[in-house]
Amino acid sequence: MNATIEALHTEFGLTPVMAAEIECYVMLPEITQEKVDVFFEPLALAWKEAGVPLLRIEKERGHAQFEIVTQVSTPERLAAALHLIRSSIEEAAKAQGHNVSFAAKPLAGQPSSGMHLHLHLADSEGINAYHKTEEWVSDALRWSLGGLLMKLEEQLSIFFPNHRDYARLSDTDHVPKTAGWGVNNRYCALRIPMNEDRYDKRIEHRVPCANADPAAAITAMLDAVLFGLRERIEPPVQEYGKPTTSLLESLSALTPASE
Repeated sequence: MNATIEALHTEFGLTPVMAAEIECYVMLPEITQEKVDVFFEPLALAWKEAGVPLLRIEKERGHAQFEIVTQVSTPERLAAALHLIRSSIEEAAKAQGHNVSFAAKPLAGQPSSGMHLHLHLADSEGINAYHKTEEWVSDALRWSLGGLLMKLEEQLSIFFPNHRDYARLSDTDHVPKTAGWGVNNRYCALRIPMNEDRYDKRIEHRVPCANADPAAAITAMLDAVLFGLRERIEPPVQEYGKPTTSLLESLSALTPASE
């Protein structure tokens, strides 16, 4: 990871700024605000004391499913924070007699769990290099998207550490269905969240599962971005709406072109 961060800085004058959302199931006896607070409030206090850049903890769509969202941070600090978040939730649940799971698809009929990684690149003055209007996408953003998509297939084993994790892709909604990118499109592997400021964009990598190794997944994302910048990889056209293919099917048809 450190070598890639250094290369981004020395070769392009850019610094990665990252955040994450990680989902899990904690089988509390009752899913009430009181029970949720009893379990998560001590954890949140401990995380903040440990320097975790915590933004919020919220209930997710699945029964007993929760999402922990971080603030922006450095890649190294984010990787350490995600490891701590996951291990401390598991330890607290075990101590209190609750089942917990960060598996990609722990329960049939319930939503899957992902670890969504958010990234933008800042220049020497701290200004975001990811820009997009309706007609134009900055070089840094385009080539980052291109590199991430070009490297996606070979990095799948990092994002899906177990073969059974691929069951996550069978979910109907809120999982990547195409090896493409789109604005506020949760069916894309790479989503650009909605933001009216054209000079303040970020990439959300939606492919990693919640049980992926945080440091490995973050490193893979940064490596792909560096590759895209070095080779000036152009991404495919923007995706709109819900695709008809699966992520794995769309990978075989993906052919980003270099400049």
